[in-house]
Amino acid sequence: MWQTYSIVFLDIDGTLLDSGHNISPNTKRLLNRLEKRGIPVILCSARYPDGVEFVVRQAELHSPIVCYGGSLILDRDRSILWDAGIDTRTAVRFKRFVDERFPDLITSTYLYSVWLVDDAKNPVIRREADIIQCRPLSGNLESASQAMDHVHKLLCVGAPGQILRLQKEAAPLFPEVELLCSGSTYLEVLKRGVSKRTAMQTLQERYHLRREEMVACGDHFVDLEMIRYAGLGIAMGNAPEEVKAAADCVTATNDEEGVYIALKNLRFSPPPKKDDIE
Repeated sequence: MWQTYSIVFLDIDGTLLDSGHNISPNTKRLLNRLEKRGIPVILCSARYPDGVEFVVRQAELHSPIVCYGGSLILDRDRSILWDAGIDTRTAVRFKRFVDERFPDLITSTYLYSVWLVDDAKNPVIRREADIIQCRPLSGNLESASQAMDHVHKLLCVGAPGQILRLQKEAAPLFPEVELLCSGSTYLEVLKRGVSKRTAMQTLQERYHLRREEMVACGDHFVDLEMIRYAGLGIAMGNAPEEVKAAADCVTATNDEEGVYIALKNLRFSPPPKKDDIE
């Protein structure tokens, strides 16, 4: 008997979007059909809220969204379902460590819809802004930290070798955070215990689902826990080999409509309604 699924979790960059940062027409039509049938299609990204919303509008979706790799979950009406972040004192210490030990890396800070950077004119920041469609704010984290008690994430961008060195060196010094690569040049810094898997569990409870009823698709190490937790964990063809090995199956690349190919032949049924549960 075929398994029936009731919710879909999709990473954005490298998964839903192709190399040109677009969604294929076939994929968009399929996701729209699923939502019309009552299947939540959850975009689950390391992006900040406005960056996720940009893709939501492109895909014409209406489900909850997961931002900052699980640190912030917003419902359909964009009310907050989950909000967890790094203590600002830890964030300041971590950024100071990176600035001193890895001066070539670019470190920026995110809280709700604020993206705080040292220099908004830096070419790396401007390129990132074009990709995620958001406007950076130049400022000093140590000064800004006096007005907030947590940040949702820090993002370090730079050469792959330095990113891996930073991940290795910082891990024992900062047990309060998770250090997850979302690309060879990106290191996501989140609160310890927060991940796309914990976001899935929050929404699993909200929709009263079993793990077996959940599908997840991703392309990088930041997606590993999500892929492992899902009843059907799907790795993109462009994913690293370790991510592919953790998945139940591997689809085509993000430039070959991998999401569409992975989902088009699955069987779906909407989550139970509240009246059915009670």
